[in-house]
Amino acid sequence: MSRSFIRTALDLLSFGTIKSVAEYLRVGWDCIKDLHKDKLQHLYSHISLKDLEYISVDEFAIAKGHEYMTVFTDIRSGRVIHAVEGKDSNAVIPFLKRLNKKAINLKGIALDMSPAFFSAVKQELPHIAIIFDHFHVMKMMNTILDDIRKEQQKIHGNTLKGNRFLLLKNYDSLDVNGMERLNTLLAVNEPLFVAHTMKEQLRALWEQEDRKSGEEFLKKWCLDAILTGIKPLMRVSKNLWRRSEGLLNYFDHRISNGKAEGINNKIKTLKRQAYGFRDMDYFKLRLYHLHEQRHQLAG
Repeated sequence: MSRSFIRTALDLLSFGTIKSVAEYLRVGWDCIKDLHKDKLQHLYSHISLKDLEYISVDEFAIAKGHEYMTVFTDIRSGRVIHAVEGKDSNAVIPFLKRLNKKAINLKGIALDMSPAFFSAVKQELPHIAIIFDHFHVMKMMNTILDDIRKEQQKIHGNTLKGNRFLLLKNYDSLDVNGMERLNTLLAVNEPLFVAHTMKEQLRALWEQEDRKSGEEFLKKWCLDAILTGIKPLMRVSKNLWRRSEGLLNYFDHRISNGKAEGINNKIKTLKRQAYGFRDMDYFKLRLYHLHEQRHQLAG
């Protein structure tokens, strides 16, 4: 292949899919993929870790069943800096060892409340602050709320059916009609009313002024959750208090996982476009390039 052909193919890939570029240039799909893979290997053969300050760790399903991949994202830039198959401590420990040696400016790691990630970071990076991500904490709370809804639905029949969205969405994000429907629903079901109120109150934790006020708020919230007598709320209360250090570390670092969540949306789009990757090394390279990815035209 001539250099001009390679340059043309790579330029077209900046706004087109592999399939559309291959069809336009009348070559095989694998030909374009291999050109792209070679370019990405050149770009990401070495990803510097020395300037990292805050990173996040998250996992996603790469196939149906129980196949997962864990990604480490630079919170400041939104770049994926490492991807590895699996989601247990054995999968992430090798990279954590690299961070310990190379990431000399690293201050904190945002995690979900996975025991595997937590124990691995504590073991390999004991001097780094662990911050439990706001998004994942509220996701856990929504799961508890949905469990309570299911329990109440068994008791009261189908009166609660079709209202899951109303319960899980932030109250101030609902329109007037949604608020009226939710208020009517909660007025006739006390356990759901209590659980939904506790969920909305928990959101205020990250609005506290400093660590001390945050600790006081969390202590009161956990006590109130236990006093409700609702078992799922009691469980989540004990879990949050046991991990209170990771929650309260937010007030020392004030990091947001918003860019990482944006990357997660791009990962979902990449998976849909690819219909499953046969070449896992190429898939990882595509993840490293996502921060440069723009919308693609299909043809």
